[in-house]
Amino acid sequence: MNLSLQSNEDDRVAFAHVAHTISDLTQVRDFLENAGFHILEATKKLNGTDTYSHQIPLNGGYISFEATNNSYDEKLVFANISGFGLKTPDIEGTQGRLTLHGFHPLAIDSQQIQFLLPGGNLKKIEYQAFALKKDNIREGNVEFIEIATSNNSLSNFPHKNLINRLHAIILCTDNPEETIARYCWLTNQSSPKRIFDESWQIQLGQQSIVVCAQKESNRLALDAGSFNTPSILGYALLTNNLTKTNDFFSDNQTLIKSLKGGSIFAKFPDFIGGNLIIAENILHFPWNEGFD
Repeated sequence: MNLSLQSNEDDRVAFAHVAHTISDLTQVRDFLENAGFHILEATKKLNGTDTYSHQIPLNGGYISFEATNNSYDEKLVFANISGFGLKTPDIEGTQGRLTLHGFHPLAIDSQQIQFLLPGGNLKKIEYQAFALKKDNIREGNVEFIEIATSNNSLSNFPHKNLINRLHAIILCTDNPEETIARYCWLTNQSSPKRIFDESWQIQLGQQSIVVCAQKESNRLALDAGSFNTPSILGYALLTNNLTKTNDFFSDNQTLIKSLKGGSIFAKFPDFIGGNLIIAENILHFPWNEGFD
């Protein structure tokens, strides 16, 4: 598949975050800390409303666990992984490109997120963002983000489980051809790579979006049977030491399964939700050539 897109260095997108929607922040924090993660408390401020979350800072983005509110529909709460964010260096250019390609981006908002750092200090990050209409992206809530604050990066807090990078988002669909074409237009990438028979991968620099056909989810060791489709089935993380990560997860309330090729599958408990595939090397993920 090769789509006729005009690549623009000013419109290169990458992952910003993955978002879970959960009902009990305290329960989630206790679980994640026991699993070896360093957790930051955060407050997002938009139009006079505060949204509270716990976040796992990683290279290549962060994982956000947001408190539920009435804006989430039942499907997204059920799926738990409710959406993700994409970084862009040119928010207005990206908004215009998506409009030309038939998407319906909402208005750009100025937002702020405050992180509570160790020692009690606050770090504020200002950014601009827009979301897409829900009928444009049926897998979950997707937003585009342009960081406005010059000193915008959080220090990379080391995790005891040695997980260090957000690598991929895994989408599940019963219409993979339509889905991959839509995400190529969304990310401005023209040449996705076919994996398996009917599934696809889009490269975003060192990260990727994996579009998995529902009937092939077992080839990723993921069970799509309990999920609505389309949905965000899970994500992939890199670690510095798979054995250490496995030990932390095995001692917690996490379903763990070793996969051939040097990766592990982990399933969060129901109060968090979501599937993880974790490896030390990107070639060890089941959609890459080194997995055999």
